[in-house]
Amino acid sequence: MSKVDAIIACRVQGARLYGKPLQNLSDGGPTVLESLLDYVKSIDPVNDIILAISDESENDGFVNIANKYDLNYVKGDQTDVLARIIKAGQKYGTDIVFKVTSENPFILYEYGDILIDEFLTGDYDWAALMDTPDGTGIEIVKLDALKESHEKGSRKHKSELVSSYIFDNQKDFKLLKKKLPSSLRRPEIRLTVDYAEDLVFCQKVWRALKKPNELISVKEIIEYWDRNKKQREPLENIGVDWGHGRLWE
Repeated sequence: MSKVDAIIACRVQGARLYGKPLQNLSDGGPTVLESLLDYVKSIDPVNDIILAISDESENDGFVNIANKYDLNYVKGDQTDVLARIIKAGQKYGTDIVFKVTSENPFILYEYGDILIDEFLTGDYDWAALMDTPDGTGIEIVKLDALKESHEKGSRKHKSELVSSYIFDNQKDFKLLKKKLPSSLRRPEIRLTVDYAEDLVFCQKVWRALKKPNELISVKEIIEYWDRNKKQREPLENIGVDWGHGRLWE
């Protein structure tokens, strides 16, 4: 039986907003990363959560989170994110990487079990939910496919866009591009934390929709987005970051 682990690449550096995953969603509330962890923990086929942390000392806040939640972690090269993820997978016996991004506080967790089951049943190399609100998607990839990507890829393929080699060589891999119901295919909606404006909006979502011991569904957030034109305007002015967040769209 293949071992499915969530491996999350972590670093505080960022030109737009420093320390994005460690920003709080409310005063005294969880960080963006801690919110993400709650979503991933709800997906049964995921065995372990592993943090792949950039090795500069300023990233030790992620080590603290790993220790707080009893998570496995590795430290590795800042720019070779692909190598960091492979290192984590090799150390902890991962076969299949469940990949989510550390600055995304809300994901489509209810599709995690379904996507993993289809991935394993169909023996795919890579799979993802398509056309999702920015920051809510899920990606699954065989560790062997990532190793091949690192071995054959160029420097650009080893950045935070860790599946970019697979994207550039799709004929060499078996891919599953899963479409969701039309109500969830809303790629124009930003629910990632990349700019200060993103953080402010996600904080408003948290205050408006969070209930004790319940995850906020992406469906609820889409409805909130649609009825709050003034609050979403700063994010609409940013638009979709096609160069970073939309490789597969």
